[in-house]
Amino acid sequence: MSEWWSYGLADFLLFSPRVYFRLFETMNTTWGLAVVSALVAGVIAAGLAMRHGHRGNRVILVVLSLIWAWVSYGFMWQYYQPINWVVPYVLPGFVAEVVLLAVFAARPLPLRFGWRGDFSSVVGAAFIGIALVVYPFVGLFEGRDLMQAELFGSAADPTAFGTLGFVLMARGTWRWLLVPVPLIWCLIASATLWVMDQEIAVVPLIAVWLTVFCCWLDLKNGVTTRRMTQAELVEPTD
Repeated sequence: MSEWWSYGLADFLLFSPRVYFRLFETMNTTWGLAVVSALVAGVIAAGLAMRHGHRGNRVILVVLSLIWAWVSYGFMWQYYQPINWVVPYVLPGFVAEVVLLAVFAARPLPLRFGWRGDFSSVVGAAFIGIALVVYPFVGLFEGRDLMQAELFGSAADPTAFGTLGFVLMARGTWRWLLVPVPLIWCLIASATLWVMDQEIAVVPLIAVWLTVFCCWLDLKNGVTTRRMTQAELVEPTD
């Protein structure tokens, strides 16, 4: 028997690119209304996230929690789990992300989203924009049909990618609890796409590096530890 170190990443991938991308086509055609609704909800959440101090902070967290619940069950369990042996091991992390988002939404003072004008805000807004607008059309450059588009809110890769963007747009000491699961998934997604010779494999990897850098930068600048002002803590009444 060959030694374990003689195996490469490709030896652990038990499906072909054709089978993988057919998952999205099947999901998009079978659950079209749910897929579109999740994407629209993501767009609305993105708009609210850009409005500093808006009462939509709790709405954003509820939307993201529902989206992660749908991705966990609709895509990961129903479609991806039968062909990928890794899914059962990471699915508890997805469920934990759902619970964390719900807990933050239920807190009296949820995370505060909004444009701060710093580097992390720029990166976060870029991540959200790429997840919502770019990911659906990436397949066209790879020669795939538009029906095989990976959409934020239903497909795991753009959802994890976009969630990192939402976290970078937020303030709050405990916001980094939301980072590990999407960060780990981006690493898994990058490895999977790289084995399948997909050029987009570098995108999740760059997202991981930038997120870690922004975490360090925000900690250094006090974004996660600086107390919010009274104006930021009060919800607007209009």
